[in-house]
Amino acid sequence: MFRIGPRLWKTGLAVALTFLLVGLTGQHYEVYGCVAAALAVAPSANRSLRTMGNQIVANLLGGLFGSLAILAFGPNPLVIGATVVLVLLICQRFGWRDLATTTVTVTLFVMAPHSDSVTTYTLWRLVSVLIGSVVGTTVNALVMPPDYQSMTVGAVAKAGDALDRFILSVTDRLDDPESITKREILAGAAQVDLQIAEARRLASLLSESHRPEQVGQKEVIERAIKVLSSLLERIQIIHKAGLTAQRAIEYPAMLPEIQRALRALVGHRQALYGALFTPDLNRALPGRLAELEQRFESPAGLPASAEEVEPFFRLYRMRSSVSYMANRLGRLHVAKEAALPPVMPDAINQLVSDGPG
Repeated sequence: MFRIGPRLWKTGLAVALTFLLVGLTGQHYEVYGCVAAALAVAPSANRSLRTMGNQIVANLLGGLFGSLAILAFGPNPLVIGATVVLVLLICQRFGWRDLATTTVTVTLFVMAPHSDSVTTYTLWRLVSVLIGSVVGTTVNALVMPPDYQSMTVGAVAKAGDALDRFILSVTDRLDDPESITKREILAGAAQVDLQIAEARRLASLLSESHRPEQVGQKEVIERAIKVLSSLLERIQIIHKAGLTAQRAIEYPAMLPEIQRALRALVGHRQALYGALFTPDLNRALPGRLAELEQRFESPAGLPASAEEVEPFFRLYRMRSSVSYMANRLGRLHVAKEAALPPVMPDAINQLVSDGPG
């Protein structure tokens, strides 16, 4: 079953409105306006504005040079080729790489044979594109505008849940790390990475909105996504290190403590991410993260023999990875407290009751 999202509905609405409005002019240039309207329904309002500007500039540039060349020299193949080269050079000179393809297309259409005169064709094509761009941009901004903040927060939550499941799955099986195949690790990490990539995509769209009240929230979201990536990397390092570290004498004694720390880190991550946009309601969290970081930042002792050197450093790598994970979460906590403006008690209660989404 195909899913028809809001953007598809808006595209159809913008095209239909443009067709009707351009038709009121009595000219037959609806198709150019409809194409412009469809392109203007971009993922964000800012992209719609950029698309509208690009469409207008491309039609002005292509229409001007195409019509002047035809009026001056006629529809000669060499003239058409030279005009296309000139338009490309202008786009290259001013760094308009995004406009090059559209401008060349407009130029060729203008220089092709028409039932109307070249000036009439160029003028009404431009009017049609203007109407379509304005309609598409307006519909995109006013009809069901996407709430990228809520969507991004939701995507971050899904990525975090997927990461937690992966971390706990690896943690529970560290008693026998060889039972976890490389294929399982890569497949599990790939699934989490897909969720993180989706959160990044939505965060990129969110960053295009320039609302002053969301500046701090955007910074927190971007850092939160980076932390998820770093935790994903570290749990893979912990598993890889455990393959050799299990031969160390200290491994059976140290492993339960590392497992408890990893499970605690999952709980701390959930608490931190569940209140990304509220002041710290859990004052004990920073201290717990700092304690985990310090407890695992150095090895317990030196290797007893040359044969134990490699397992020792693998074990040290596991310990340092736990410390690193606690450090990343701690830094995220500090960053969110610094980046976000003070929230009044009523707003805090509303946010807590609504949840992070």
